[in-house]
Amino acid sequence: MSESVNRVCWGLRINRPGPRELPRAGNKPTRSSAPPSSSSPNMRLSAIRLQQWERYAVRGKSTSFIGLGRMGSEMAFNLFSKRYAEANDAHFVVCDAVPDAAGSFCDNFVKHFPGAKMAVAFTPEEAVLASSTVVTMLPSSPHVRKVYTESSGIIPTLRLLSTEEAKATLCIDSTTLDVEVGREVAAEAQETGADMVDAPVSGGVTGAKAGTLSFLVGGGDRAFLRAQPILASMGKRIIHCGPSGSGLAAKICNNLVLGVEQIVVAEAMLLGQRLGLDPAVLAGVINCSTGACWSSMINNPVPGALPDKAPPCERDYEGGFATSLMLKDLGLATNVSSNSGSPVPLAEAAESIYAEVVRRNPELGNQDFSSVYKYLRAAAEEGRKVHNPPILLMSEKPNAIIFGGVNTCARSLASVLVPVEGESLVSNLRIVDKYSVVPPTTYIGSEFPKVLEKDNVEYKQANLTVPAAVTSAFDPPEGQAPYSYIFDLTGDIAYDRADMVQINHTCNVARLIGTEAAKRNVKAYIRVQEPWYECSEKGTHDEKENPKPLGVLGTWWHETLRILGAIDGLNLVIVRIGLVYGPYIDFGLMTTVLTVASVYGHIKQPMKSLWKPGKNPMNTIHTEDVANGLWSCANWIAPIGRAKADEIAGEVIPFNSDKSKLGDVTGAPPPDKKIIAPLFNLTDDNETTLHKAGEAMTGLFGTTFEYHNFVTNTLVRFRLEDVVEEINEVHVGAWAEMITKSNPPVPKTPLMAYMDTFALQKHSMAFSNAKIKRIIGLKLKRPYMTQEVLREIVDKWKDECSWPQLDG
Repeated sequence: MSESVNRVCWGLRINRPGPRELPRAGNKPTRSSAPPSSSSPNMRLSAIRLQQWERYAVRGKSTSFIGLGRMGSEMAFNLFSKRYAEANDAHFVVCDAVPDAAGSFCDNFVKHFPGAKMAVAFTPEEAVLASSTVVTMLPSSPHVRKVYTESSGIIPTLRLLSTEEAKATLCIDSTTLDVEVGREVAAEAQETGADMVDAPVSGGVTGAKAGTLSFLVGGGDRAFLRAQPILASMGKRIIHCGPSGSGLAAKICNNLVLGVEQIVVAEAMLLGQRLGLDPAVLAGVINCSTGACWSSMINNPVPGALPDKAPPCERDYEGGFATSLMLKDLGLATNVSSNSGSPVPLAEAAESIYAEVVRRNPELGNQDFSSVYKYLRAAAEEGRKVHNPPILLMSEKPNAIIFGGVNTCARSLASVLVPVEGESLVSNLRIVDKYSVVPPTTYIGSEFPKVLEKDNVEYKQANLTVPAAVTSAFDPPEGQAPYSYIFDLTGDIAYDRADMVQINHTCNVARLIGTEAAKRNVKAYIRVQEPWYECSEKGTHDEKENPKPLGVLGTWWHETLRILGAIDGLNLVIVRIGLVYGPYIDFGLMTTVLTVASVYGHIKQPMKSLWKPGKNPMNTIHTEDVANGLWSCANWIAPIGRAKADEIAGEVIPFNSDKSKLGDVTGAPPPDKKIIAPLFNLTDDNETTLHKAGEAMTGLFGTTFEYHNFVTNTLVRFRLEDVVEEINEVHVGAWAEMITKSNPPVPKTPLMAYMDTFALQKHSMAFSNAKIKRIIGLKLKRPYMTQEVLREIVDKWKDECSWPQLDG
């Protein structure tokens, strides 16, 4: 970075305003006053006040741009250059996840415009403190949530500003993202007093560079009028589509057309060439006929088809709009269509084709989406058919078995495979576990019994440690086709079990089921791996990394994966899930924390963490998305088999156990044997941390999430066992009081406010979900842990009288 570009803005430090009173439930935080007016009585222009006034004055002339990717860097350059031409005392700030990219941008801009006042912000907070106009151009919904809502993000910083500074702020987000996420973020920003518009773009990198973009704007009239001159510096057409979210809705609909259109043009151009037509002649015919469209006239995918133009195909599809981004946008369209009830069959077909393009040729994911032509051409040359995922008829639906998990996720999976209302995904479903369900010997919720009443659902109680019981479980009823999909949810989830208990109840049970499944040639064997690993706090782990298993529990769950991976002929997919939460989920850390949060809401005290503030990642997954993810993985491996699945998604499953104990484990491969199996992480997009989960849950019950002081944190490390009982005296006593006072009464509940040593220990669980989205094309139905989702969970427990309801 050159000396003319600083992190400190033009001699004025970007000072964070002083602390304010934290918001309490039902109250908005108070603000500091605006910078003092020179006419204020008795005002002394101290150095501090003068600096505040100067920052306020400079901030009004400053523009920040966050996100300097292909599109963002071109947009920022046009915006800054035109504003600099209008006022050479304008100030500019750039911010990017890669600081070197921001520094390079600044150096390049100053080279073209010597004397321009440029600075690099290292966080969105710094960008907001420096500028009253903030433009963001980010990859997708999770990035927008992070930049706008996390602790050093835009919205928390707006809340720290004076009322006047917040009102003077304009936020423009040009990201193409989920409509509901866009509306939620805009509402939060507007609550601070700032104006915000969503302004996704049309025109691609070429339009961004030329300054000819079209902006599709959603927001109020005042915000639109403020944004218009900013957008005019980067584009030619600015269309006000309606209130917040309308720009995003319009962009998603436009890109639905574009994504389908580009495939059709690629198909037609390839077909014409194979019929002997010259590409330029065919393109000329289409472009002056009823088939004329942007994908043929401007972005034609065949080199030489447009002699007077230079589409991405002329530079090996580099630049342009990446295939991975088109896949993302079509995913937004199909997601929003399912919520709105509007059918989009061609969008779904196009989405599956782009997903297959990226899966087969990952390098095409970064090339222009017109490279779908390369994929189709290769298929033609290889004599390979290109199919959309088949829609199964009832007679073609698989028969499935769920082994274990009635006390964890099996109930949710069964409800997805055979919903109480609607069409079944499977022809017949058998559920096998050690528990009785009539009468129940474990909590099964109020909806699972309705699933068990379905004609195509059978429940078998069995001791799965017995080989004969496992073999019998695979035998279908007379006249029924064999079971072809197996979902293995077995395993002991208690953290305090001895080695031999885990070996017998986790390793050996899975080995028996997997061996039998291989003998029966099942098409899909899906193994659920709980997140018993010690993850780094620095970032999420992908499937290639090797986090250490967590204690005895994690060690033998992990070794189970090696045992299954070594079974010849087993069509295995391993799905490593996050911390599960959802309706009727009565196990695990998230449910316990939710219950305890309600206790602190009842006693009107803040819930405090024993551990000091930090990232503390605790990635989560809604149980409905667990079920959909398992089903998607089964459908993925069934037609291609294990060898191809290993080639596409195989990962080395490393040895992480005690060699001396392997003699007790039947079927365990030698430590030095390389075991490869398809492995996917399955987490949501929430990037949940201890703090984020705590805030969401306590906020639901009208209290706050805070931290104990340093002294308490230090003491806890040395006497956690003693602290457990002290803490639980409060939790259990208050929960019992809530149940006693409930109206209607709570006759029986599976929920407890007791937090054992394992729950109170510090854990980090962080896994990236990028791979399962890229390869399987999984679309999450509950991508974020919001208070609305949590309220839905609590309401379902209330409906079955498992959760106390208190007057007032």
